[in-house]
Amino acid sequence: METGQWTFQKIASFKRLFQFYWERVFAHCLFYSKDLNTSKDLTQNIFLDLWERGKEFPDQESLEKYLSRCAKYQVLNYFHYQNTTQRCPIEDIPEQPDYRNNPEYLFQYKQLAENLERLIDSLREPCRTVFCMSRKQNLSHKAISNQMGISISTVEYHMSNALRYLRKQLEAQR
Repeated sequence: METGQWTFQKIASFKRLFQFYWERVFAHCLFYSKDLNTSKDLTQNIFLDLWERGKEFPDQESLEKYLSRCAKYQVLNYFHYQNTTQRCPIEDIPEQPDYRNNPEYLFQYKQLAENLERLIDSLREPCRTVFCMSRKQNLSHKAISNQMGISISTVEYHMSNALRYLRKQLEAQR
C-alpha cells in the first residue's frame, strides 16, 4: 500500500507502533551489530520499510516476530554489504615487483612447473587421467564422468586423492 493511501487512523496507529517498538527493535539491532549508530540507522530502515509496505499483522505476536527477524536480517545484510564493498585504497596497496623479467623468478617457476609435471606423471591411473582432464582440459566433473563412464562421486574421489598427493609431495620438497 502506498503512503498516499494511508488513512489518518492508519497513520496514528503506525505512529503508536513506532513509539512502542522503536526501542525494542533498536535493542535487537544493537545486540547483533554492537554499534550504536549502525543500530539507529538499521532501526530506521526497518520502520521505513514497514511504512512503505503498509504491512498489517493479525496480532501482536506476529508483529513482534516480524520486527525481530527484520532486525536480525538488516544487520546481516549490513555486514554482508560492508564486507563486499569495503576496498583498500589504491595508495595503500604495496608496490608489487615485476616477476616477468626477473631471471631468478623465471628459473624457480620453470623448476616448479617441471617438478609438478613429474608428480602428475607419477599419479596412478585413473587418478592421473581424471586430474589431467580437469586441470589441463578444463572439463567439469560431469563431463569427465560422461567421457570415462564413471560416476561423478568417483571423479571427485580421484580428484581429491590427486590433489592430496600433489600437496603432500610439494610440501615435503620445501
